[in-house]
Amino acid sequence: MAKLNWLLRGMTIIFVTLALATGGALLARDSGVGIFPGLSRGAASAAPLLSGGIAFLILQLIIRARLKDLLKNVLLAATFILWGIVQLIPQNFLSIRLGNVVVPLFVLDLAWATMSGVNSPPRPTCSSPQSQADCGGSKAALKETVQTTPD
Repeated sequence: MAKLNWLLRGMTIIFVTLALATGGALLARDSGVGIFPGLSRGAASAAPLLSGGIAFLILQLIIRARLKDLLKNVLLAATFILWGIVQLIPQNFLSIRLGNVVVPLFVLDLAWATMSGVNSPPRPTCSSPQSQADCGGSKAALKETVQTTPD
């Protein structure tokens, strides 16, 4: 099991790195820098979406989230992957339809995340005395730390 987790973590890191690199390359390409001149615009746009979606999908195998969170995360990963696929398809009826599916999927995921945040209890602030334990200790311990810290 440890080897599988190690492999999954490695794959996730590779795909995240690929997503960031290809996203940066896409921005550079659009700003006029001649990165990957032979690569089609669709492939350049699809690469960060596909690799980011795949990385997030693999991550779900590692974190073993609760079912509700797993469904939300798989929906988000699948939406990115679908959006990447749409970038690779020549613009036609199918690609337009699939593109129109991606938009409500992103809106659904954003609404789901927003409503989860709205319905969760607020986190205590570190400035209130009753929340000092949540923020790293008591006021006395914090005061002592500040007083003993060398300049």
